[in-house]
Amino acid sequence: MSYYIDTNVFLNVIYREPALREKSSSLLKRIHDGKLQGMTSAVTLLEVILDMVESGFSGSTELAVASIEDIRNLEIVALDKTMTKLAADYVIKENITIHDAYHLATALCRKARAFVTRDEDLTRKIAKHIKTVAPGETE
Repeated sequence: MSYYIDTNVFLNVIYREPALREKSSSLLKRIHDGKLQGMTSAVTLLEVILDMVESGFSGSTELAVASIEDIRNLEIVALDKTMTKLAADYVIKENITIHDAYHLATALCRKARAFVTRDEDLTRKIAKHIKTVAPGETE
């Protein structure tokens, strides 16, 4: 079973965030090396690009996206109509953002082992639907 990797884990590494990078990078390396299986949504690529442009790093988006796409054993899942309908329910009933709803719907539809995120607010909102863990808490 795969771990679902939230966008913030990739951004920890892309932005080389001192307090967060090490565990996120280690997790992604373990996936790349085949010690763990990972998945993320195609929405993650969108979020990475938008965040980087907003943060003034528009010239580096292609490299960042390519580095995510190059992680072996990381499946980038395209949205389908089931995930889209489920995401709409989560936006309406759980009051989470559209992007987070896509992430949750993808993780649930693809039966992720756990949802890996650093977003504490999101963790509170989705904990009743799926196990959540921080990057350093994967097996």
